[in-house]
Order: sequence, then C-alpha cells, then structure tokens
Amino acid sequence: MLTMQYRIVLPTDYPMAIIERRIAERGHLTDGLPGLAFKTYLYAIKGEPGAAANAYAPFYLWRTAEGMRDFLSGPGFAALSESFGRPVVNVAVAWFGEWQGEAEAARHAVIERLPLSAVEPLAARRAAEEGWGRTRLRDENALGAASAFDPAEWSLTRIVLLREAPDNLGPGCELYRVGRVSLGAA
Repeated sequence: MLTMQYRIVLPTDYPMAIIERRIAERGHLTDGLPGLAFKTYLYAIKGEPGAAANAYAPFYLWRTAEGMRDFLSGPGFAALSESFGRPVVNVAVAWFGEWQGEAEAARHAVIERLPLSAVEPLAARRAAEEGWGRTRLRDENALGAASAFDPAEWSLTRIVLLREAPDNLGPGCELYRVGRVSLGAA
C-alpha cells in the first residue's frame, strides 16, 4: 500500500465554499476507483484550530501503485491541475492502513508528520506503527488510520479520520475538515 497527498495552499481571502462545492459536485467520481483503498477530501480554513492557511489537501491510501499511476495520469488529476496548477505529490510506503465500515462518517482528520531516527531499526518502527494504528482504531471517535514512511526524506506521516474534532492537537499535527470519504473498489 501507498499513501499520497498534495496540499494546495489558497489565498487568505479565497472563498472556501468553492472547495466545498467542488467536493460535493465531484467527490463521487473517486468512489469505486480501482486500486484505491480510500480518499479523504481534506480542506482547512485559516483561523480555525489547527489551520495555518486555507488549503485543499486530499489524502489517499492506495492498495496498488497501478491505481495511483492511473489516477495521476487520468482526467481527475488533469482537471485539478488545470484549476490549481500541478501540485507537488507526496508519496510514501504504508506501514498501516485500516478503516471502519462507517469511514464515510468522518468529518475531521489529523495529520502528523515526524522524522524517523537514523538509528531506529525500521522493522521495529513498522511494528510500532501497526500497534499505533490498532490502538487508534479502538477509540470510538476514530474511523480510519494510516501510517506511512518516506524513504527519500526518512519521515513518517500518520493520519487519523475522526467523527469529531479532537480537544487538542499534538506538536506537528494539522487538523482538517473532511468534506467526503471515497472508498475504492473492493
């Protein structure tokens, strides 16, 4: 599995209702997408807790590299690039990715980015991340979790899909609204 995210920072005065409408009108197009586990349509509104800027930042968990390849070279990503310019796409190797049957009910997501220690054995960290994910999913507020590492930068990205916004955020965490969750083909 792979994770993928791009983050498009929008002007402070950008009417975020445009993003909400875009998600409402086009979000269903990724339902049942081959190779996709899930896509979360994330966005942030400057001034809200955990949001440093207006942003559109979808996050994907892919079952297959071919699904990701086909999406990036397909009409959906071409339309996004036409509207906002071609964004930098961050890709990482998933160590954990699971979701509950009602993942579509998620309304918030927390993304955490951490450096990986150069001396920590990766096998041990992978096992720890699986434990982290399973623990997170025991929380009744959590509907999905994924953890992935980027071997180019030796960093770790975690995402947790939530019904309700958390009471507090840890350091290095970003809070997003979830406009929609699309589940890929089984």
